[in-house]
Amino acid sequence: MTRLALLAVVSVTGLAFVLGLVILGATSGSSAAGGTVQASVMALEQSMCAAGGPVSTLSSEQSSIAETVVSVSNTVSGEDPQAAEIALMVALTESDLTNVPGGLGGAYGVFQQTPPGWGTVQQIEDPSYAAAEFATRLARLEHWRQMDPWVAAQNVQASGAGSVNGVLTIAWPGPFPRRFGGNYEAKWSEAQTIYGAIAGQLTTSDCGAGPSGVAGPATRHGLPVSYHVPPGLNQQRQAVLAYALSKLGDPYVWGAAGPTQFDCSGLSMAAWKQAGVTLAHYTVTQEQEGEKVAAAQVQPADLVLIPGSDSPGPGLPGHVGLYIGSGLVLSAADERDGVIVQSWQYFTSDGLDAVVDPSRPPD
Repeated sequence: MTRLALLAVVSVTGLAFVLGLVILGATSGSSAAGGTVQASVMALEQSMCAAGGPVSTLSSEQSSIAETVVSVSNTVSGEDPQAAEIALMVALTESDLTNVPGGLGGAYGVFQQTPPGWGTVQQIEDPSYAAAEFATRLARLEHWRQMDPWVAAQNVQASGAGSVNGVLTIAWPGPFPRRFGGNYEAKWSEAQTIYGAIAGQLTTSDCGAGPSGVAGPATRHGLPVSYHVPPGLNQQRQAVLAYALSKLGDPYVWGAAGPTQFDCSGLSMAAWKQAGVTLAHYTVTQEQEGEKVAAAQVQPADLVLIPGSDSPGPGLPGHVGLYIGSGLVLSAADERDGVIVQSWQYFTSDGLDAVVDPSRPPD
């Protein structure tokens, strides 16, 4: 079941640019049968996604602008944290995250962009527009992810302060002079810190509201920046989680079980193989290959089985994920998203067939 939430539309250089088109994807089907999220799991989820308020090191204006830059950059880049960090780095360097008025040196706004190349003065002084323009141009820069962040920033922004010998932009590949974009490099660490703070500031209503229900803006593929493997796990469960987490972002391919592409049951099978447990490569069978436990007793590395959009039949699970703690489930979701993390609430929103502990024999 696919749900679309169109949150906002802004104009970018004369084109209709969609901000916040959220595709809430399709790992769970229409069946409402199955268990409900128990209070203990909900408490974990709320703790992970609780709002933290404005960034403590910034003023209210700076916090608001920083959050706008992150939100817009995440939307443009498809939740790529490095894109948001680069945008924050540039905004910190150019304006200290303030909407500078007056056109100092002919440049305006948070990113100190110049008309008409970056838009009209009125547009540039809108932080949402300015952030969208920067993020869009960064996304169009070939090989930007392979560049140092400050080099990518300089190639987009063409700052006179970041040039070397009067050269404003250098096409990939380098080599790049060490000082190219050095004015931005000085703010890189601070930008990363601010991004990390903002990424944890979700309200509970935002949990599972990212692309395909991923938990928060967080890191790419839905794993929150604040996530840690739960303490006290035995070696089996640690091995399962370590393997599964290492596969985030790998593509979904039906019938695949690794090492670099998976379907849902192929991933759970490969993960539990690291703990010496053999599972069948079939979701329906995996439901019978361990002890069933109540949702309130779910442990990290347990299987979470749901009806799925392509269920093999009434009452049979059509999709499986691995619980990773903190109200989060990891799975090979579908061909569009690959291996991602989703909130428990979203993952089980259309039903819960079973929670299974593969380390124990079935009843």
